[in-house]
Amino acid sequence: MDEENPFADPGQVNPFMDPSVMQVSAQSTTVVAGLDDPFGAPSEPATVSVAPVITQPSAQITQPAVAPVSSTGYGAGYGAPAPPTSSYGGAGYGSGAASFNSQPPKQYGNEETMHKQEEINTEVLQPNAEKLVENEFRKREEDLERRERQLRDEQKRLEEARVYGDRVPNFPPLPKFFPCTPCVYHNIDFDIAPEHQLNVKRVFYHWQFTVICYLLNFIVCFGMICALGTKAGSAFGLSLLYAGLFIPLSFLTWYRMLYNAVRLDSSMRYMLFFFMYGFQIFVSGIAALGFNSGGFAGWITAFKTMEDNKALGVLGILVSLAWCANCLIAVYLIMQIHKTYRTTGQSMEKASGEFAASAGSNRNVAQAVLRSL
Repeated sequence: MDEENPFADPGQVNPFMDPSVMQVSAQSTTVVAGLDDPFGAPSEPATVSVAPVITQPSAQITQPAVAPVSSTGYGAGYGAPAPPTSSYGGAGYGSGAASFNSQPPKQYGNEETMHKQEEINTEVLQPNAEKLVENEFRKREEDLERRERQLRDEQKRLEEARVYGDRVPNFPPLPKFFPCTPCVYHNIDFDIAPEHQLNVKRVFYHWQFTVICYLLNFIVCFGMICALGTKAGSAFGLSLLYAGLFIPLSFLTWYRMLYNAVRLDSSMRYMLFFFMYGFQIFVSGIAALGFNSGGFAGWITAFKTMEDNKALGVLGILVSLAWCANCLIAVYLIMQIHKTYRTTGQSMEKASGEFAASAGSNRNVAQAVLRSL
């Protein structure tokens, strides 16, 4: 039954009916489909007639939007060649076959290599990542420990400030059953500024070493009176006097003086410390020499005692070495403290002003000055 397109333009000529177009469309192109029968014998490659794509300039040929429906729906029924389209024409089939054949075969060797490479990368990168995490964790842990120590120290400092706010005496540390009680409050970490704590601690250790020297000197002199009798009586008596008198005086006159000078930033106390510490250096030098019957088991006394008792002579030599070391340590410390004294802005004028202020505030001193005038 002959049907016509009611929407077609009667005066329009079909461009695909042109003789040159029909001659080219009659030619066919052989394309290998690449499909084999897996159950039968090998067969010849199938051929598919593919019409080449002919592009027409849009300026020469213009078709309405319904023109492809007319040519596809009705022209194909009467044997007319179908217009090439991108979706249903020969070009579409050809492109589909070409894309099907252009897919490369699956390469298992490459995937295995990729898997192995991934495993190697994982083995190499994972330990490095673990080390980085571990180092970061260690740094954080050290930082937390440092902050915790600082908090503990600050808490201890505040606790001591609360307990010793009224400066309860705690030195020397005596047992509770002892009849005497501590005399002074002593806490270097709490009273002394951090930049001066090292010098104060050094002088405190030197005072302790001085106490040991006095005790050793007394022991040697006691052995001398036991071995030599009354010939060493004066040395024993003087050694006992030195130990009982100079040990507390050394603490009060030069160590405690430096402690308060640093704590109160007092130039006058610095001057008193230098004077008394110089006297301690002089005493240590005299004790190292050890004059006969002078109460010190120094070099002279040690060599003289060795003639009667070699054991006591050897002990006397050891005490002499201790006094020499004591003197040298004192010289070194007074030099270090004098450097610190110069850098803190202390001076003789400031010390004189402090002395005048303290003397003027003392009523007894003021009355004595007025009476002298």
